[in-house]
Amino acid sequence: MVFLALALSACSTSGVGDEASSATGGTIELAVSETCVEGSSPECISVNGTNVLLPSEFDQAGVADATVVEDAEQSAVDVTFNEDGAVIFHSLSKEAAGAGDEARLVIKIGDEVLAAVMVMQAIEGDHVQLGLSPDDSAQEIVDLIQHG
Repeated sequence: MVFLALALSACSTSGVGDEASSATGGTIELAVSETCVEGSSPECISVNGTNVLLPSEFDQAGVADATVVEDAEQSAVDVTFNEDGAVIFHSLSKEAAGAGDEARLVIKIGDEVLAAVMVMQAIEGDHVQLGLSPDDSAQEIVDLIQHG
């Protein structure tokens, strides 16, 4: 499963697109790391074309709800963090934004590192939308979050 795009948003997509399926609860694992040169370290992995150092530890951000959102343009998963998850997400996005151009917010769902995104500024709120390629199954991502 490969993410081609990851869109972070501080607002919900309520009312946009057709919400197909939802799961309550679960986790998304988050960490801040930095880019690396391919082959420079055994911990240097490729995530959607970006080489990052695999974090040794991830913080678990609790999820209150994860919903499949499908519209004509792109499949996505709309995630609402619980109170603790929102605090972790904000804290790590702030850390990544303040750590420079080489920093990435690494997102792991289940056993798979799915994204390593550059964060320009701390993200407020409790919502994030994970944009998926047309080949990816938003329902599988929702299921992984729920069982995370």
